[in-house]
Amino acid sequence: MDFRIDMKDGLPEMTFEKAGNIGNNIFLSLGIQKGSFFQNPEFGSRLHELKKNTARSAALAKDYTLEALKWLKDTGRAKEIEVSVERKTDRLEMLVEVTQADGVKISYETFVEVI
Repeated sequence: MDFRIDMKDGLPEMTFEKAGNIGNNIFLSLGIQKGSFFQNPEFGSRLHELKKNTARSAALAKDYTLEALKWLKDTGRAKEIEVSVERKTDRLEMLVEVTQADGVKISYETFVEVI
């Protein structure tokens, strides 16, 4: 059973309530650096590798996000994953929309700080 993680003032806060969707999976998949999870070195994202605010970095952010969430589709937990990236002055803002296997659409917003 997954415990729900709520976002409060931009920070994650774990609850002891059961998660009703795959929001936790999205949060953890993007927040953990790929290669750092001892049980599965392939889990996580490479978003931490992005350092510069360029069009290429924005394209890579999208690719890295899709790569990190691919397991959701592979395991049948998600039907579709869409990612949009917008460049800001000091960060890349991302909107991730995942359609769960049951058809419910989950939206998740995050960002990567870049210079």
